[in-house]
Amino acid sequence: MTAAPADRSARPEPLPRRAVTLPPVFRAHLAGGLPVWIVEDHRSPQVVVSTVMHCGAMLDPPGKSGTATLTADLLDAGSETRDALALSESVEFLGATLTFRGGLDGAYGTLLTLSGHLGEALPLFADALSRPVFPADQFERLRRQRLTMLLQQKDRPASVATSVFMRRIYPAHHPYGADPSGTESSLAGLTRDDVVAFYGEHYGPENSTLIVVGDVTPQAVIPLLEKSMGQWTGRARTAQAPPPAQSPPPGVYLIDRQGAPQSEIRIGAPALPRNTPDFFPASVLNRVLGGQFSSRINLNLRERRGYTYGAHSSFVFLKQPGPFLVSGAFAVATTREAAGEIIAEVDAVYRGGITAEELGFSRRGLVGAFSLSFETPFQVAGALQALPLYGLPDDYYDGFLEKIERVSLEDVAGVAARVLDPSRMTVVVAGDASRVRDGLSAIGRGAVTMLDAAGEPSPA
Repeated sequence: MTAAPADRSARPEPLPRRAVTLPPVFRAHLAGGLPVWIVEDHRSPQVVVSTVMHCGAMLDPPGKSGTATLTADLLDAGSETRDALALSESVEFLGATLTFRGGLDGAYGTLLTLSGHLGEALPLFADALSRPVFPADQFERLRRQRLTMLLQQKDRPASVATSVFMRRIYPAHHPYGADPSGTESSLAGLTRDDVVAFYGEHYGPENSTLIVVGDVTPQAVIPLLEKSMGQWTGRARTAQAPPPAQSPPPGVYLIDRQGAPQSEIRIGAPALPRNTPDFFPASVLNRVLGGQFSSRINLNLRERRGYTYGAHSSFVFLKQPGPFLVSGAFAVATTREAAGEIIAEVDAVYRGGITAEELGFSRRGLVGAFSLSFETPFQVAGALQALPLYGLPDDYYDGFLEKIERVSLEDVAGVAARVLDPSRMTVVVAGDASRVRDGLSAIGRGAVTMLDAAGEPSPA
């Protein structure tokens, strides 16, 4: 008996929407004031302990970019009771992982361990977070490592293009325009005292949320948390970076990469914050425009014209309006045409929105992806971090799917009209100036301004 041949004349219909039941979150406070969120997941014997803190690079002191992320990176470099080697060996002995990192809006710490080792692993996490000593030798090692990394990035056109793009779409001295890892000049002047001062000013239980997800119960884990972290006290300052003033006027900027076979193109402008009511229509819109392989931008520039291996767009949602950005690497001979086609695709959505078929396809894709983002304790903890960091309501994810499915053509057209005006967008290209400059001058966006790899004006 042979199976009937598949009918390939029509696209298969999607399966019914998968039901997503989010686990309840138990909330409490430790004696020192640290908020704790606990989610039980007994499918595997592991636990994720995660903390999110309101002390990202947006709070870097003026002229000292890199302070916040360097502070976060140094948390596991030694504590009052263990040096970096002893801490690393203790974590490794338990088969656990312990990491800290800083971003634009926040700092994050994550401990992953077996539930049977949680009682031994938690003190290691607590030591690093609440009792760091920032050893001078470790500070100097990381500072020099970052300076080396910045030198390496100068040889990566993609990194250069993105860094210069961010600097050009935000006002001078705004934190979002600076590299969160720092610059050569800021890192050269950064001292251990700057890191110690930043930690003392911005780290503390009132500025943090601790999230525990995995094979635990509140009754069992809270005493362990009290023992290891209940004594962490202090009143961290919850300062906010000033909101962006009016963005610099848009322009066309070119960073010369002599002999480069490809041009890295970035086109966009500041758009929306994470807590915007437009989050859902913007997400639906972006999936159609450039957020998936079958998007308008990718099908046009890759499949139809062969200019690139891939081009995509994204909304970067931050505490303050983050950028809408179209990016890709394009054959140098197609630079002018690629930039023009990107602008034309953005303009088409800005003026005409999307079709009903595109709306349905995008919504189904987002709904399907949502269920996949809550499969592991690590994913659940990461999703929950967004709630305190961006001021989202506690029940935010409960109605997530319904909010996607309620997005209408009018909603998409409205957000497109508000944030996708191509005339407001800046164009940044890292490519061979001798081959692409004249073409960029002809895309109808004004004169081309030459910049160096740091985003500073460069001789023509």
